[in-house]
Amino acid sequence: MTEYAHSVNIDVIGSILVGYAKKIVDKALRGETLSDWEIGFLLMETTRRILEIRLNVIEKRIGSLEEILKTRIEALEKELLSTERRIDSVEKELSAKIDSLLMRIDLIEKRIVKIEEELKRRDQEKSHS
Repeated sequence: MTEYAHSVNIDVIGSILVGYAKKIVDKALRGETLSDWEIGFLLMETTRRILEIRLNVIEKRIGSLEEILKTRIEALEKELLSTERRIDSVEKELSAKIDSLLMRIDLIEKRIVKIEEELKRRDQEKSHS
C-alpha cells in the first residue's frame, strides 16, 4: 500500500510540475519576459524529463538483461540436471562393473584355493609313494 501511495504522490507531483512548466512555456510563447526562477525551473524540468527518459531506457535494458539471465540460468540448470543424470548413470554402470569384477575375483580366489589344495594333495601323494 505504501509503495502505491508513494507512486501516486510522485505521479501527482509530476503532473503538477508538467502543468506549471506548460504555463511558463505558454508565457514565453506569448512573448512575455520570464523570470530567472522560471528559466531555472524550465531547465530543471527539462533535466528531469531527460533523466526520466534515460531511467526508463535503463530499466528496460535491465529488464531485458534479467530475461536473458533468467533464460541462461534455466538452460544451465537443465544442462546441470542432464549432467547429474549422466553421472548417476555412469556411477550405476561402474558400480555394476565393480560388482562383477569382485565376483570374478572371488571365483578366481576360490579356484586358486582349489588348485593349491590339489597341488598339496598331489605333493603329499608323491611324498607317500
